[in-house]
Amino acid sequence: MSETKRFFNELKSIYYANAWHGPALKEVLTGITAAQAKAKPIADGHSIWELVLHISGWNSVFLLALEGKSANEPEGGDFPIINDTSEGAWQKVLAQLDQDYEKFLSAVSNLGDDRLNEKVIGKDYNFRLMLRGIINHDIYHTGQIALLKKAK
Repeated sequence: MSETKRFFNELKSIYYANAWHGPALKEVLTGITAAQAKAKPIADGHSIWELVLHISGWNSVFLLALEGKSANEPEGGDFPIINDTSEGAWQKVLAQLDQDYEKFLSAVSNLGDDRLNEKVIGKDYNFRLMLRGIINHDIYHTGQIALLKKAK
């Protein structure tokens, strides 16, 4: 199996199911309401909603990198401001996360192993390190979301 295929499989499992570390992000997000998503049970901490927008935003930046484009931060910022906290808006955020992950997974599936050592445009690291970082990033925030989901 190619190294890129292993990255693809791991990214897919940490989002959809069968993640080695525990529940996948999509599994953790199941059943979370807008009210739960916007809650901030930890003073000065992020909400589930903010974390989801953060994950989605950075995955969009990483997608741009895979497409050979440069971006330093997500379009809406590191942790975008949330103006609409309705249930409908939350469902749109979840749908956007799904779309972003599908686009990202598609790009990774088309990445050849020969490109893993290439430097990411504007960065001092290569695609291999970026993909490992994305995996760590998404697992880290999935754990945060899982804990916030348990907070009442």
